[in-house]
Amino acid sequence: MKRSMLRGFALAGVLVLTAAACTGGGGDGDEGNGPVTITVLDYYGEATPFSKDVIDRFEADHPDIKVKYEAGDWDTMHEKFTVRVSGGDSPDVATMDMTWIPTFASKQIFADLSDLSGGQLNGSAIEDHYQPGAIEAMTFDGHYVTMMFDFDAYGLYYRADQFEAKGIDVPTTWDEFRDAAKKLAEDTDGDGVCDKYCFEVYGNDCFHWCQLLFQAGGSILNEDNTAAAFNSPAGLKSLEFYKSFIDDGSGIYWGDAQGEPIRGIKDERLGMFLDGPYYMGLLKSGAPDLKGKWAVAPPPVDVEPGSYLGGTGLSIPVNAPHPDQAWTFIQYMLEQQQQVGVFTLAGAAPATTAALQSPELTKPDPYFGGEAPFGVFKDSMATATHFPYVEQWDPIDTDIGNMVQSVMLGKATPQEALDTYEAKVNEELAG
Repeated sequence: MKRSMLRGFALAGVLVLTAAACTGGGGDGDEGNGPVTITVLDYYGEATPFSKDVIDRFEADHPDIKVKYEAGDWDTMHEKFTVRVSGGDSPDVATMDMTWIPTFASKQIFADLSDLSGGQLNGSAIEDHYQPGAIEAMTFDGHYVTMMFDFDAYGLYYRADQFEAKGIDVPTTWDEFRDAAKKLAEDTDGDGVCDKYCFEVYGNDCFHWCQLLFQAGGSILNEDNTAAAFNSPAGLKSLEFYKSFIDDGSGIYWGDAQGEPIRGIKDERLGMFLDGPYYMGLLKSGAPDLKGKWAVAPPPVDVEPGSYLGGTGLSIPVNAPHPDQAWTFIQYMLEQQQQVGVFTLAGAAPATTAALQSPELTKPDPYFGGEAPFGVFKDSMATATHFPYVEQWDPIDTDIGNMVQSVMLGKATPQEALDTYEAKVNEELAG
């Protein structure tokens, strides 16, 4: 999914939060005069799992709590959240992109959900509700700082009709991946460049390349997160592999100038790409005429399975006025009915294991040839890796995206880019 960068969250903001947390919050019902009103700040937009019906049911089940729902959008949410919590106007619950969690958590912005929950979610251990990768992603410094609400881990989307027509086997290894991309790609105008059924090389983010880095056995930072670790044999191998799709004419570079990838899917420039479960909904809504032509498979691997792990978390700021009631609301949103609603209302992938096993998510999907593709993403989540929990993650994330882009655009060799950006990341960590 897309990323955003936090803007200028200074230490002073953390001090404001800490002070506010110590003094406590006010609000409706605090003196026992009526229901407590909690504020929920949500970035999902129009297709949100936090629908009026869902909130109405919550309020009916919990007459001592009212919900003030505030709609936001993903593009401005991180900045809005920063301003709110640092200015003493904190929401009680906020939807958080999992790629934002490392920076916020390292700045002690979130309440300790281990303490609030007592380790229990809806009557059983939190660990019983999630895959191990999700548990690790929700944990910072030995404490839960968010509850994963939806998840993002990558699978391989491919034009199944073209695979069948051209006799291409679904790849499971990197070598097979390269071979399948070459057989799939078409150069319709003879200029030596793929222009139909290309593999999408998404060259300006960490998500796509970092998946390959993990599959090659590499890591972004060292074990204690004090230095860059991606300038390694695994880093070089994965960068060279990613660039090879452009070099051999089987891939097409896709950056901001090309617009949303759904454009390339609709006009058939793209015939294969790596992305998360949310893209199933985008395909159905953006390219309904391609029903039955796309399929999803596990991503091909090198030495081991691997994906980046992202998605949405439900977090309570450290200075939330009503943390106990906020936790009650989070538990409600993680019940089975609401988790299935993440898919039926928002088209995203619910994060809890029970929801992923529900009939709504395991039944055959006609758009994907009668297969049930959610199982692919569930398995991918089990071996996925979240981004490092370091305060400097946002500039590091940008550095890595710039590094990948420089290689894909031919501005630097893979080794030159690794050397340059290793130095930049180490400067960020030391600063």
